[in-house]
Amino acid sequence: MLDKVNNDISKQRKYMDWNNMLIHLEALYVLDNALTEPEDDDLRLIRKYETDNMIKYIVDNGAGDKLTVLFTETAVLIKGFAHENSLNQFAAGEWNQGIIDMMYDGLDEKMKNMFTDDERQETTFFIWYDGEVHQNQIEGNDGGRWLLGYAFGTYERFEEFATDYYDMVFDNDLLRKLYTYSALSELELSKLI
Repeated sequence: MLDKVNNDISKQRKYMDWNNMLIHLEALYVLDNALTEPEDDDLRLIRKYETDNMIKYIVDNGAGDKLTVLFTETAVLIKGFAHENSLNQFAAGEWNQGIIDMMYDGLDEKMKNMFTDDERQETTFFIWYDGEVHQNQIEGNDGGRWLLGYAFGTYERFEEFATDYYDMVFDNDLLRKLYTYSALSELELSKLI
């Protein structure tokens, strides 16, 4: 089983992984997928889409906030939408497309087109990483960067979130293994949940 886990990680490593963000989002995806019944698909916290040239995770908290992280072989694209943020153009008195366009300014057109027009409209912050971090700050507003917390920079944050969100106590060793390797055997997963 460990060989399969290492092979899966190696396969994912062909994509940029800004500080293990891909592994941590995959761990959340595996956990959420295991704990969300098929009939409750609309309650799913995180979704994953994969093609030959990218892996995309969309975290939707169901309260109007969304984090989209797209991994390619050359860049990591991170788009956040915090519905209560002042940069939310849907809540603005008058739509200002210039604010959204400014967030994507400097991004290669090919990368920009990885998001539909509708997806780009749902933006209160945008970051891309291609070996260095790029973000066009708008009036000092972070645009809801707190959404990056779903990428869980530490195991302790992942464990705290999982325990609170799913209202469960998990086997610490198995949860740590999931966080570290983004995979568990079927037996381990059944013991975890």
